[in-house]
Amino acid sequence: MKKVVAAMIMLLVWMPAVVQSQTPTVAEDCACEPQVLPSVLAIINGVTITRRDLEKATGERVRNLQKQVIDARKRELDLQINSKLLAAEAKKRGITTSMLLEQEVVAKVKVPTQAEAQMFYDQKKTQIEGDFDSVKDDILKYLTDERQRAEAKRFADGLRAASNTVVKVPQAVAPRNDSERAQVLAIVDGVNITSGDVEDSLKALIVNVQEKVYNLRKNELDLTINDTLLAQEAQKRKITADALLDAEVKPKQVTEEQARAFFEQNKERVSGDFAQTKDSIISYLQQTELRIAERAFVEKLRAAASLQVFLDQPQKSTK
Repeated sequence: MKKVVAAMIMLLVWMPAVVQSQTPTVAEDCACEPQVLPSVLAIINGVTITRRDLEKATGERVRNLQKQVIDARKRELDLQINSKLLAAEAKKRGITTSMLLEQEVVAKVKVPTQAEAQMFYDQKKTQIEGDFDSVKDDILKYLTDERQRAEAKRFADGLRAASNTVVKVPQAVAPRNDSERAQVLAIVDGVNITSGDVEDSLKALIVNVQEKVYNLRKNELDLTINDTLLAQEAQKRKITADALLDAEVKPKQVTEEQARAFFEQNKERVSGDFAQTKDSIISYLQQTELRIAERAFVEKLRAAASLQVFLDQPQKSTK
């Protein structure tokens, strides 16, 4: 298992430093939006919630998620080239890729000493939380990873130099049509790597990002809808939103018996005995009941409202 993990790590780190250090510009697009986001995302009793309203709260987090696809696309071509070279070299030697990495990378890395870890700690201790003994193992692992990364790069560069590898396009970009998917980005010992090959390898990541972006937007949209409904109902009654919640939200009171049942079910994760934690447990359960009661009230407002939502969940591919 260790060898398999090491192999995966090495493949992931075999990227030219210049690629890893680049960040997307404003103009870059992850090409992972399944549809154009509507300008109006919801209408509540005639009040609209727009895309711009949602972007104020979610824009940066959405861009950070989509940046994962942009960065992965930049790295993927090098990853595929190196994977092919690694597989070919392992086949030539009659061993597995894991064994090859063990021989050429892991075995050639000098294990860092405690003295080297202490020197690193002394140089960086203003940036490190904790004393040396508490972080020593993490430092040793970090130094080992750095050395393996450098050795992996050296080995990858050697394989490239000894192979017939032609890189036609340094970094992949999102293809817009079938013609662009067919574009050859690199040739490794006569085997083409196309834009479509790179894009297909990113499918799982793109789907994952789409789902996270959708959930992020949906949660924010739901909060905005709920706040709007509360404000509308409060205005109708000529009271504040807080006064409305105080009047309508009646959470069930948590009993000591319920708190004890919770403690018994979760005692392995609770620090202290029941007497010590009872008040905290009751407070936690009471807050839970409050959220349940608030949600029930808001659902009543939703049911009575004229509500249209135009944010669609991304469709999962059947391919």
